[in-house]
Order: sequence, then C-alpha cells, then structure tokens
Amino acid sequence: MENDFLRELEFLGVTARLKRLSDALSVSIKELYRTNGVDFEPSWHLVLLFLQNRTATPTEIATALKLSQPAVTTMLRRMVAKGYLDVIPDHGDGRKKNVQLSAKARDSLPALRRVWAAGEVAIREILGSETAFLGQLKAFENQIDAKSFVRRAVEHLDHG
Repeated sequence: MENDFLRELEFLGVTARLKRLSDALSVSIKELYRTNGVDFEPSWHLVLLFLQNRTATPTEIATALKLSQPAVTTMLRRMVAKGYLDVIPDHGDGRKKNVQLSAKARDSLPALRRVWAAGEVAIREILGSETAFLGQLKAFENQIDAKSFVRRAVEHLDHG
C-alpha cells in the first residue's frame, strides 16, 4: 500500500493495523465460507474446535479462548440460533447450562475442516518463511498477559 498513514504512525498505529488486518481476514473468511455453501461465522470455529470432544459451560469456553464472557455469550446465542450448538442443563446445578455440538455441527465438521485446512494453507502461504511472526505475536500476547497495556500506559502517564 502506498501512503499508508497507519504504517507511518509505526508504534502508535499498531492497534489500528492489527484491527484492520483482523477485519480484512474476517471478511475474506466469511466469503470463503459463503462460496463453499457454509452458513458460518469466522469466530465460531474456535468454539467448534473447543467443543469437539467435550461439553462445557459458557464460562469455561470464555476462559479457554481468553474472550470476554459477554462476547462468548453473544456468540453462543447466535450459534444456538443457527443450530450449531445444543444447550443442556447441568445435572448438578439446574442454574448452570452446558453447551455441546449439535447434530448439525457434527454433520458440518467435514466441510468445515476442509475450509479450515484451505485457510491454514493460505495463511502459511501469506506468511511464507516469515514464521517469526508467530513467535512475535506470542511474545506480544505474553507481554500483555504479564502486564496489561492500560497498566503500562498509566505508569508512563504517572511518570511523564
């Protein structure tokens, strides 16, 4: 891209660039599902992969995926509405709900796995030999886990 203002911002543009990249990939993945006749959202694959061999509560899913509880709750509601998940009451605690793959989800898994495999190959092709990106991404995530962005920034505000 020529004259890319976000790139010109360097460190100040990191979050916007990550969001832009995420949005572009999400749009492409939606198109990939659509062209393969699959009515599926890009973020849902994480839930299907996690629930392949288990039943879990929404809280367990949110914890495993490191996503917010409200985001997971919204995602699960949409997946239930589309028929990909079944909600079953917990036998020990009637207030608790467990989520599991529906018959539709299990039947869809072969087609979904085919799309996921093609997507993985595309990502590998995009990254090429630049596998250092994954290491840098992991290091970035580890740094955020160790001390949040807001905490770091506030410390600099206090000392600046």
